Amino acid sequence: MDFDDDDFQDLFDEAQLLPDSSQESLNDQTANITFAEVADEDFDIPNLQRCRDANERKENDSDEMIEAGDSAPAEQEAYDQDSNVTAKIEACFERIVDALLNEKDEISITLKSRKTNRSARDGEATSSERLICFPGKSAEEAWRFSVVLRILELMHEATRTNTVLSKRDIFYRDPALFGKQSHVDRYVDDIALTFGVTRSSLNVTAAAKGLIAGAVNICHKDGSIVDARADREGMLITNVNEILSVDMSDVKFILVIEKEATFRSIAASDFWDVIRSQGVVMTGKGYPDLSSRAMLRLLSTASPQNGFASPPVYGLADFDPDGMAILSTYKYGSRALMHESEEHCVPQLQRIGLRSAHLLVGDDTQGAQGILALTARDRKKGTKLLSDNPNEMLDRSELQTMLMFNMKAELQLLDSVPGAVDGLLTAELKYP
Repeated sequence: MDFDDDDFQDLFDEAQLLPDSSQESLNDQTANITFAEVADEDFDIPNLQRCRDANERKENDSDEMIEAGDSAPAEQEAYDQDSNVTAKIEACFERIVDALLNEKDEISITLKSRKTNRSARDGEATSSERLICFPGKSAEEAWRFSVVLRILELMHEATRTNTVLSKRDIFYRDPALFGKQSHVDRYVDDIALTFGVTRSSLNVTAAAKGLIAGAVNICHKDGSIVDARADREGMLITNVNEILSVDMSDVKFILVIEKEATFRSIAASDFWDVIRSQGVVMTGKGYPDLSSRAMLRLLSTASPQNGFASPPVYGLADFDPDGMAILSTYKYGSRALMHESEEHCVPQLQRIGLRSAHLLVGDDTQGAQGILALTARDRKKGTKLLSDNPNEMLDRSELQTMLMFNMKAELQLLDSVPGAVDGLLTAELKYP
């Protein structure tokens, strides 16, 4: 076959590795790219020689995709983590280059993907491997390969320059290529699972979403200090990797709230005086993102970073299957991201409401207005929670009561009764 060196150089030139968003659809382009044989020195792959030298020092390093399990001594783990992740990404680039030099018909990347084995005990989450090939059997497969390669390129840049990207940032680097945000979300998580690291180790985070307020001072690595009691409207929860330390000396409890509306209602009530002097309130605005869960873990788990504080943690959510699932995510982590759960769960969380006993507040008219019938989706989700998570279910009896009586209620039910929220918090939260 006759190849022109310029064709191959164009493919791996940093400016042409993936087209700009304004260019034609990558689906058609990548399906028809050809490669030429050139010498190693013609490649413009980042730090290729350093990657090769690192790989030569590793035992049992083969042509397979690097998997989880690489470990360093405990005392060096934090120091080596960033360089190990960078080396793993570079190893992927090297294998692609080697495949091209050896004139293989296809180049491929092996990714692990998450799935739930419903036949396994407790609905155990497992992973499976799949090959993503180029040029592949279709334009779609070539597109998938290009998406993964582009994400790896951005991750490599982030880890090398010690910058943090959000998934949203990655999407807007090439929206024409990625198509939808969900495609970025999926492959970022799969890459983290394949490497056996957290997304934060890849310098990728979710965009700021959650809110926090109360008696805590947060000192960031850039030297700035934020007093969370200064604004009862709440401050955005930042990436814990940007936090140097937190002052928890005044904190006697942490309250996690499902909804932003309830968060603001409580912050605007007379109970704010208690919160600003000895408590912390947080909300992930529905199903929590990893930043919110990581922050809760940091504040509630004793460590040098938080002054070895471990205040009790309480959860307040709707009396419905989604409310149960949200608090279970805070407490046990997400089955979809089992490899990250240890750093993002708070086993000591206690659910204080909304409970079935709270549905009887006020007179009959108020109660009847706030209690709703479960929808078909609610019942399906509630049944799934009971069957898939027998050992990871908050207040199992409450969920059974909900399904048996076919009723649910939102936290706003308490707002219809003056003083009901403050009364519940005063009765349930253990503080001096």
